[in-house]
Amino acid sequence: MKFYLKPLSFLYDRLVETKNHLYDRGIIKSYQAPVPVVSIGNLTVGGTGKTPITDLCLKHLSSNGKKVAVISRSYRADAESACQVDVSHPFAARYFGDEPVLLAQANPAVSVFVGPKKWATAQYAVAKDEFDLLIVDDGFQHRKLHRDLNIVILDATENIENYHVLPEGRARESWDRLDRSDLIIVSKANLASQADLKNLEARLPKNKEVLYCGYGIHKIHNLQTAEVKETASLAGKKLFLVSAIARPDVFEKMMGEMGEVSEDSLHYRDHHQYTESDIKNILTQFKKSQADFLITTEKDAVKLRPLFEDASLLWSAPLEVSELGKKGRLHEIINQVLR
Repeated sequence: MKFYLKPLSFLYDRLVETKNHLYDRGIIKSYQAPVPVVSIGNLTVGGTGKTPITDLCLKHLSSNGKKVAVISRSYRADAESACQVDVSHPFAARYFGDEPVLLAQANPAVSVFVGPKKWATAQYAVAKDEFDLLIVDDGFQHRKLHRDLNIVILDATENIENYHVLPEGRARESWDRLDRSDLIIVSKANLASQADLKNLEARLPKNKEVLYCGYGIHKIHNLQTAEVKETASLAGKKLFLVSAIARPDVFEKMMGEMGEVSEDSLHYRDHHQYTESDIKNILTQFKKSQADFLITTEKDAVKLRPLFEDASLLWSAPLEVSELGKKGRLHEIINQVLR
């Protein structure tokens, strides 16, 4: 840990605390949407497995006939004002953002909206259509939009030292800010050691309900032929991995349990927008590695697919989430805020 960054972390934390204080006292007003709002956020900067949990919630709500909109920020995307994601756009992920496009593709009945400011995007969404519920992607720190339920996801595989506040660690807020949460979800619980889980649990507020989710990769999908292979078939195969996610180490570790991960595998900065030059480099390194499979994450697949002339070379590894312990409890809690 870079202890010389402590003064900067202290200053950052005080600024965040001041902002929260102003909202708590009502000095800064929040926009309250005319429908219930659920925030699914985190304490650290990315990589907690938030998108699969959001997808799980969306599928449950849609299957129960609820009309839902997702509100997301157009982070590292071209959209400059609030708009609805159109998955038919030739470069949808570049324009709207990778995670919003992934959620829209996986949930055709759900309207996904993006924009530079979540509260303004929420205003745009409710003006455009009527919804039963808004789900705010990565909304825990976005106090400008009032929410009826605050869900915070903590990654069980995250090094506990990384929960120091930025820039010393990866946390946007300190542990005591979890008091604003209504529900805590510990993600990737099946991938963490019992010692790490206990260390994390010891730091959680005692008055908050905690749920646990497990993560796994069980199949890979060919992006051109739609062929599906069970991950068991990767045993003894060499895997060349490409990703632009916050925690590539977790992806590589999971795939390493199924086959041999090539040392030439590539990972880029989170939310990286791939270029033609990147594709050439990926293909060059893939051929050089003599790997059997070129595999990427679902989030990266929505960006890479339009850039590959021969997408039959590219396989996607969907991350599947399962509730551990109190199955169905997450949906029960979300249903409670529906009016």
